Amino acid sequence: MRSVERDVLLLLLASCAGCADGWSYLGLGHAFVANMTGNTVLLGIAVFQNHGDLLHPALSLGCYGIGAVLGSFLNRNVHPETYWSKTISWSLMLEGLLLAGAEAGWITHHAHGWPNLNLLQGVVALAIGIQSAAMVQLNIPGIVTTYITGTWTTMLAGLVRLSRQKRDQPPPQYLEFEHRLRMQAAVLSAYFLSAVLTGWLFRHLPSAVGALPATAVLLVAVHGLLRTDS
Repeated sequence: MRSVERDVLLLLLASCAGCADGWSYLGLGHAFVANMTGNTVLLGIAVFQNHGDLLHPALSLGCYGIGAVLGSFLNRNVHPETYWSKTISWSLMLEGLLLAGAEAGWITHHAHGWPNLNLLQGVVALAIGIQSAAMVQLNIPGIVTTYITGTWTTMLAGLVRLSRQKRDQPPPQYLEFEHRLRMQAAVLSAYFLSAVLTGWLFRHLPSAVGALPATAVLLVAVHGLLRTDS
Protein backbone atom coordinates (compact mmCIF):
# COMPACT_ATOMS: atom_id res chain seq x y z
CA MET A 1 0.00 0.00 0.00
CA ARG A 2 1.49 3.34 -1.06
CA SER A 3 1.89 6.31 1.25
CA VAL A 4 -0.65 8.45 -0.62
CA GLU A 5 -3.13 5.59 -0.58
CA ARG A 6 -2.82 5.16 3.16
CA ASP A 7 -3.18 8.90 3.67
CA VAL A 8 -6.53 8.86 1.86
CA LEU A 9 -7.73 6.00 4.07
CA LEU A 10 -6.71 7.92 7.19
CA LEU A 11 -8.61 10.99 5.99
CA LEU A 12 -11.73 8.88 5.48
CA LEU A 13 -11.38 7.55 9.02
CA ALA A 14 -10.98 11.08 10.38
CA SER A 15 -14.12 12.16 8.54
CA CYS A 16 -15.93 9.21 10.12
CA ALA A 17 -15.01 10.44 13.60
CA GLY A 18 -16.10 14.01 12.84
CA CYS A 19 -19.44 12.80 11.50
CA ALA A 20 -19.97 10.42 14.42
CA ASP A 21 -19.23 13.12 17.01
CA GLY A 22 -21.64 15.52 15.31
CA TRP A 23 -24.29 12.82 15.04
CA SER A 24 -23.99 11.90 18.70
CA TYR A 25 -23.85 15.45 20.04
CA LEU A 26 -26.81 16.75 18.03
CA GLY A 27 -28.97 13.65 17.84
CA LEU A 28 -28.10 10.89 20.29
CA GLY A 29 -27.49 12.46 23.66
CA HIS A 30 -25.60 15.75 23.64
CA ALA A 31 -22.32 13.92 24.26
CA PHE A 32 -19.43 12.83 22.06
CA VAL A 33 -18.45 9.37 20.86
CA ALA A 34 -14.85 10.12 19.81
CA ASN A 35 -13.86 13.12 21.91
CA MET A 36 -13.37 11.57 25.34
CA THR A 37 -11.78 14.77 26.67
CA GLY A 38 -15.06 16.55 26.04
CA ASN A 39 -17.04 13.75 27.66
CA THR A 40 -14.84 13.84 30.75
CA VAL A 41 -15.52 17.58 31.10
CA LEU A 42 -19.27 17.12 30.50
CA LEU A 43 -19.37 14.38 33.12
CA GLY A 44 -17.43 16.46 35.62
CA ILE A 45 -19.51 19.62 35.33
CA ALA A 46 -22.73 17.60 35.56
CA VAL A 47 -21.88 16.28 39.03
CA PHE A 48 -23.07 19.37 40.90
CA GLN A 49 -25.70 20.56 38.41
CA ASN A 50 -29.30 20.18 39.56
CA HIS A 51 -30.29 18.69 36.23
CA GLY A 52 -26.85 17.63 35.06
CA ASP A 53 -26.66 14.90 32.45
CA LEU A 54 -24.41 12.21 33.88
CA LEU A 55 -25.78 9.38 31.76
CA HIS A 56 -24.74 10.31 28.24
CA PRO A 57 -21.08 11.27 28.77
CA ALA A 58 -20.67 8.28 31.09
CA LEU A 59 -22.28 6.01 28.51
CA SER A 60 -19.92 7.23 25.80
CA LEU A 61 -16.87 6.88 28.04
CA GLY A 62 -17.83 3.35 29.06
CA CYS A 63 -18.70 2.07 25.59
CA TYR A 64 -15.71 3.76 23.98
CA GLY A 65 -13.51 2.11 26.58
CA ILE A 66 -14.99 -1.30 25.83
CA GLY A 67 -14.43 -0.69 22.12
CA ALA A 68 -10.82 0.35 22.72
CA VAL A 69 -10.18 -2.81 24.73
CA LEU A 70 -11.82 -4.92 22.02
CA GLY A 71 -9.85 -3.18 19.27
CA SER A 72 -6.61 -3.66 21.18
CA PHE A 73 -7.37 -7.35 21.68
CA LEU A 74 -8.23 -7.88 18.01
CA ASN A 75 -5.02 -6.16 16.90
CA ARG A 76 -2.77 -7.51 19.64
CA ASN A 77 -0.53 -9.31 17.14
CA VAL A 78 -0.11 -6.35 14.79
CA HIS A 79 3.43 -5.01 14.99
CA PRO A 80 3.47 -1.32 15.98
CA GLU A 81 5.53 -0.42 12.90
CA THR A 82 3.18 -2.17 10.47
CA TYR A 83 2.23 0.02 7.50
CA TRP A 84 -1.26 -1.55 7.34
CA SER A 85 -2.59 -5.05 7.87
CA LYS A 86 -5.54 -7.30 7.16
CA THR A 87 -6.23 -7.45 10.89
CA ILE A 88 -6.64 -3.67 10.99
CA SER A 89 -9.02 -3.89 8.03
CA TRP A 90 -11.10 -6.61 9.69
CA SER A 91 -11.35 -4.48 12.82
CA LEU A 92 -12.56 -1.56 10.71
CA MET A 93 -15.05 -3.84 9.00
CA LEU A 94 -16.51 -4.67 12.42
CA GLU A 95 -16.66 -0.96 13.21
CA GLY A 96 -18.38 -0.22 9.90
CA LEU A 97 -21.01 -2.91 10.48
CA LEU A 98 -21.71 -1.53 13.96
CA LEU A 99 -22.12 1.97 12.53
CA ALA A 100 -24.34 0.68 9.73
CA GLY A 101 -26.49 -1.08 12.32
CA ALA A 102 -26.70 2.15 14.32
CA GLU A 103 -27.79 4.03 11.19
CA ALA A 104 -30.50 1.43 10.56
CA GLY A 105 -31.63 1.90 14.15
CA TRP A 106 -31.56 5.69 13.70
CA ILE A 107 -33.86 5.44 10.67
CA THR A 108 -36.18 3.08 12.53
CA HIS A 109 -36.25 5.42 15.53
CA HIS A 110 -37.35 8.30 13.30
CA ALA A 111 -40.13 6.17 11.82
CA HIS A 112 -41.34 4.21 14.87
CA GLY A 113 -39.71 5.70 17.99
CA TRP A 114 -37.46 2.72 18.68
CA PRO A 115 -34.78 1.55 19.41
CA ASN A 116 -33.75 3.72 22.33
CA LEU A 117 -31.25 6.46 21.42
CA ASN A 118 -29.04 5.54 24.37
CA LEU A 119 -28.50 2.14 22.79
CA LEU A 120 -27.50 3.77 19.49
CA GLN A 121 -25.10 6.13 21.24
CA GLY A 122 -23.45 3.22 23.00
CA VAL A 123 -23.05 1.27 19.76
CA VAL A 124 -21.49 4.23 17.96
CA ALA A 125 -19.09 4.92 20.85
CA LEU A 126 -18.11 1.23 20.91
CA ALA A 127 -17.40 1.35 17.16
CA ILE A 128 -15.24 4.47 17.41
CA GLY A 129 -13.31 2.93 20.29
CA ILE A 130 -12.40 0.01 18.03
CA GLN A 131 -11.07 2.40 15.39
CA SER A 132 -9.03 4.34 17.94
CA ALA A 133 -7.29 1.22 19.21
CA ALA A 134 -6.58 0.03 15.67
CA MET A 135 -5.00 3.33 14.65
CA VAL A 136 -2.89 3.51 17.81
CA GLN A 137 -1.49 0.11 16.87
CA LEU A 138 -0.25 1.55 13.56
CA ASN A 139 1.83 4.06 15.54
CA ILE A 140 1.75 6.86 12.95
CA PRO A 141 3.65 9.82 14.47
CA GLY A 142 1.36 12.77 15.20
CA ILE A 143 -1.68 11.24 13.49
CA VAL A 144 -4.78 10.01 15.29
CA THR A 145 -8.06 9.76 13.40
CA THR A 146 -10.63 9.89 16.20
CA TYR A 147 -9.49 12.64 18.59
CA ILE A 148 -7.65 15.69 17.38
CA THR A 149 -6.32 17.63 20.37
CA GLY A 150 -2.99 15.86 20.06
CA THR A 151 -2.98 16.43 16.29
CA TRP A 152 -3.53 20.17 16.83
CA THR A 153 -0.70 20.30 19.36
CA THR A 154 1.85 18.34 17.33
CA MET A 155 1.05 20.25 14.14
CA LEU A 156 1.45 23.68 15.77
CA ALA A 157 4.64 22.60 17.53
CA GLY A 158 5.89 21.24 14.22
CA LEU A 159 5.24 24.54 12.46
CA VAL A 160 7.37 26.30 15.07
CA ARG A 161 10.20 23.82 14.44
CA LEU A 162 9.85 23.87 10.66
CA SER A 163 12.55 26.42 9.80
CA ARG A 164 15.03 24.83 12.18
CA GLN A 165 14.35 21.38 10.74
CA LYS A 166 15.25 22.72 7.29
CA ARG A 167 18.67 23.89 8.49
CA ASP A 168 19.54 20.98 10.73
CA GLN A 169 18.23 17.90 8.90
CA PRO A 170 19.10 16.26 5.56
CA PRO A 171 16.58 16.88 2.72
CA PRO A 172 14.86 13.44 2.94
CA GLN A 173 14.11 13.86 6.64
CA TYR A 174 12.93 17.42 6.11
CA LEU A 175 10.57 16.31 3.34
CA GLU A 176 9.17 13.60 5.62
CA PHE A 177 8.64 16.21 8.34
CA GLU A 178 6.83 18.50 5.89
CA HIS A 179 4.62 15.64 4.71
CA ARG A 180 3.67 14.84 8.29
CA LEU A 181 2.63 18.46 8.91
CA ARG A 182 0.53 18.49 5.74
CA MET A 183 -1.13 15.24 6.75
CA GLN A 184 -1.92 16.58 10.20
CA ALA A 185 -3.53 19.66 8.64
CA ALA A 186 -5.50 17.40 6.28
CA VAL A 187 -6.78 15.26 9.17
CA LEU A 188 -7.95 18.36 11.03
CA SER A 189 -9.68 19.64 7.88
CA ALA A 190 -11.39 16.30 7.23
CA TYR A 191 -12.65 16.16 10.81
CA PHE A 192 -13.96 19.74 10.65
CA LEU A 193 -15.56 19.50 7.20
CA SER A 194 -17.28 16.23 8.06
CA ALA A 195 -18.78 17.90 11.12
CA VAL A 196 -19.98 20.76 8.89
CA LEU A 197 -21.58 18.25 6.54
CA THR A 198 -23.24 16.51 9.48
CA GLY A 199 -24.73 19.80 10.63
CA TRP A 200 -26.08 20.39 7.11
CA LEU A 201 -27.63 16.92 7.00
CA PHE A 202 -29.32 17.43 10.36
CA ARG A 203 -31.07 20.42 8.86
CA HIS A 204 -31.99 18.94 5.49
CA LEU A 205 -31.86 15.11 5.66
CA PRO A 206 -31.48 13.97 9.29
CA SER A 207 -32.26 10.31 8.63
CA ALA A 208 -29.06 9.98 6.54
CA VAL A 209 -26.66 11.36 9.17
CA GLY A 210 -25.42 7.95 10.31
CA ALA A 211 -24.76 6.80 6.76
CA LEU A 212 -21.72 9.08 6.50
CA PRO A 213 -19.48 7.49 9.16
CA ALA A 214 -20.61 3.97 8.26
CA THR A 215 -19.86 4.45 4.56
CA ALA A 216 -16.45 6.02 5.21
CA VAL A 217 -15.27 3.16 7.44
CA LEU A 218 -16.68 0.41 5.24
CA LEU A 219 -14.88 1.89 2.22
CA VAL A 220 -11.59 1.83 4.12
CA ALA A 221 -12.16 -1.71 5.39
CA VAL A 222 -13.11 -3.14 2.00
CA HIS A 223 -10.19 -1.43 0.29
CA GLY A 224 -7.76 -2.74 2.87
CA LEU A 225 -9.08 -6.29 2.61
CA LEU A 226 -8.86 -6.26 -1.18
CA ARG A 227 -5.27 -5.12 -1.16
CA THR A 228 -2.95 -8.10 -1.31
CA ASP A 229 0.07 -6.09 -0.10
CA SER A 230 -1.57 -4.22 2.81
